[in-house]
Amino acid sequence: MNSNIFYLFYNLSKIPFFAKASLFLSYPFTYGVLTLLIIWSIFISKSKIYNFSLLALTGFFSWFTSDMLKSILKINRPFITEHIIPLYKETDYSFPSSHMAVFTAIAVAMFLIDKRAGFIFSIIAILIGISRIILGVHYPSDILGGFIVGLIISLIFTEIYKKI
Repeated sequence: MNSNIFYLFYNLSKIPFFAKASLFLSYPFTYGVLTLLIIWSIFISKSKIYNFSLLALTGFFSWFTSDMLKSILKINRPFITEHIIPLYKETDYSFPSSHMAVFTAIAVAMFLIDKRAGFIFSIIAILIGISRIILGVHYPSDILGGFIVGLIISLIFTEIYKKI
C-alpha cells in the first residue's frame, strides 16, 4: 500500500508543473518561509521572545528527533528501494521526514500563537509533505512519521509554554 500511494504521487513528477512546484516547495520555499518566520517572530510579533523561542525549540527538536530516528532506523529512500530516478537526490535516510516533522511542529505551535496562521502553516506542511513524495525522496509512511514526530514534539512544547 505504501508503494501504491507513493507511485500515485511520484508519477505526478512526470508533469512539468508538478515537478517544478515540488522542487520549489521542498527547497527555496521552505527556507524562505523559515526565514520569514524568524524575522516575524523576532522583529514584528507582539511576544517576540515567547514566539521565537516556541517556534525555534519546536522546529529544532522536531528536526533533531527525526534525524536521530533516521540514524537509528536506517530506512532507505524510495529512489534506492524502488530503483527510480528522483527529481532531487537526498543523501541521508528516509524515515521519518524531517521536512514534515519541522513544518508540522511549526504549524501546531502557530495554532497556540494564532489560529489562522496555524491553519495556513498546516496547509503548507501538507503541501511540503506531498512535494517530498512527488520528488521521490519519501514514502507516504515517512511523511506520516514526520507528522507524528512534529506533532508530539510540538504538543510537548506548547503544553510547557501554556504554563509560562
